[in-house]
Amino acid sequence: MSLAVQILFTGLSAGAVYGLVAIGHSLIYRLTGIVHFALGDLIGLGAFATLLVAAGTAPLTSETVGAGRTGLAIAAGLAVCVVAGAGGYVAVVQPYIAARSTVGWVVGTLAIGFAIRAALEAVFTRPAYVFPDPVSFGGIGRNGLVTIGGAQLHVRVFAVLAVAVALAVAASWILQRTRFGRSLRAIADDAEGAALVGIAVERTRALAFGLAGGIAAIAVVVAAPGAPFEPDSGALLGLKGLVAAVLVRFGGLWSAFAAGLALGVAEASLGTGLLGHAHGLTAYRELLPLLAAIVLLAFRPLRTREAVD
Repeated sequence: MSLAVQILFTGLSAGAVYGLVAIGHSLIYRLTGIVHFALGDLIGLGAFATLLVAAGTAPLTSETVGAGRTGLAIAAGLAVCVVAGAGGYVAVVQPYIAARSTVGWVVGTLAIGFAIRAALEAVFTRPAYVFPDPVSFGGIGRNGLVTIGGAQLHVRVFAVLAVAVALAVAASWILQRTRFGRSLRAIADDAEGAALVGIAVERTRALAFGLAGGIAAIAVVVAAPGAPFEPDSGALLGLKGLVAAVLVRFGGLWSAFAAGLALGVAEASLGTGLLGHAHGLTAYRELLPLLAAIVLLAFRPLRTREAVD
């Protein structure tokens, strides 16, 4: 029982981040028909920009930087991620979309990702960096640990879940209740028709690119204290979010988020006693979801874009 609880909540915490990244992938695909291969690296850029503002390239601990500085650093990291996402669309992606060049936007988004990763590796030379908790959980439970169903869980697990759900709700509200959201849905339905009624299609798309990376970057900064973060960690998160989005065929916002949650739980379950004698699956926990997405695309290739939910 305790193992199942541990796997469930640990998987949901990781899956919540995957789900937010999947939302970004689904939104961008529905708006433009492209897969943003640099989205994960933009997440890494936001996380390391946060680190840079907080403490430079030195290791960051709760003793070296206060809560106020941490909050300022998170805001700066988010801003960098949003600006880089929007700027990358305008400078690199949009010209190839206008030219209807599939090879162009694929190479362009990959180039953005490689450039970001190379820059991060040049500046941040340590093998990995550990982020402190933006909020101290030491006063809750036993030094930040609570017991549920016989399993000891860190309070951060629930904080990540709460932040991720809140961001998903906010994204849903933006899409459904705001003028910007209605513009996004109109562009997804018919970009040419949206332009005819006065919607600034390219500017709205650029803002959406920035928003997609920014939403995921917030959750990653919240989740980062749970494990060492490396320059290529963002790319891995982007890939897992892409897998979740593909599994629901770039479906609606909540479908993508739910797929991310399911992927996190499945990943946490692979190779554990919860699956009986399947202990050998541990080595393939990163690979199996990707293979599942590839098989799905092979048997059911994507054909058309659907409207944004």
